Parts: sequence; C-alpha cells; structure tokens
Amino acid sequence: MTKRSLKSTFFLTIACAGLLSGAAFGQGSITGADSEGDSGPAFQPAVTAVMPKAGPAGTKVTMKGINLSRVTAVMFQPNIEVQAKVINNNRIEVTVPAGAQSGPVILETPNGFSNKNPVFTVATAP
Repeated sequence: MTKRSLKSTFFLTIACAGLLSGAAFGQGSITGADSEGDSGPAFQPAVTAVMPKAGPAGTKVTMKGINLSRVTAVMFQPNIEVQAKVINNNRIEVTVPAGAQSGPVILETPNGFSNKNPVFTVATAP
C-alpha cells in the first residue's frame, strides 16, 4: 500500500483535459477499438455493485461490474493503492487498506482509470 499523490495529480489533469475536450477516459477511438484491441472508453471498467458498501480497514470488498478483468489496482481515498484480485471479467475483490477514508474508489487498468467510481464508506471497527 502506497500513497500515490503524483498519480492522482496525473489523473486529475487527464480528467480535466478530457472534460474540456469532450474526450472520455482511456486511449483509443470512441468505439474503444485500437491496435491493442482493448482500450478506450468502451472498454473501461464500470462497477455496478459493491458488497459490502461500508466497513473498517481489513474488510474484504467484492465489486461486480463489466470489463473488470484488466483492473490491476484499486485506489481508496486518500489515494491509497491496493492490488485487485480479478475473479473474472465481472468481479474483483480487494481489501480495504489501513488509512482509507470514505469516498470514491478508483479502478486502474493499463489503459487508464474508471470514470464511474463506486463510493465506499470506511467505518470504524466496533
């Protein structure tokens, strides 16, 4: 687990540039097709469910969605990266790291970041 302030700055810069230009996250064409075959907006990961939606550090979290097979890492707030365990294209698992805070969870792939990020609430242990 490492804090990634430089990466978050890069992400914010790319996000703003994409919004200003009308481009979506990722590389490749608007259809998602390129010479590598798996990049662009059409192939970015999207989470449809998070189970559980809240818990303390150490909680195992399962995320369901689409295009999850290329997720390499998950970033909890404030920019703490953990490795994702890919179960299949529709499911990944992660463990909430120590120091995590409530907020959006960002999925990272070799071609960019998720643009629809689930929110996870970090609760204190009972």
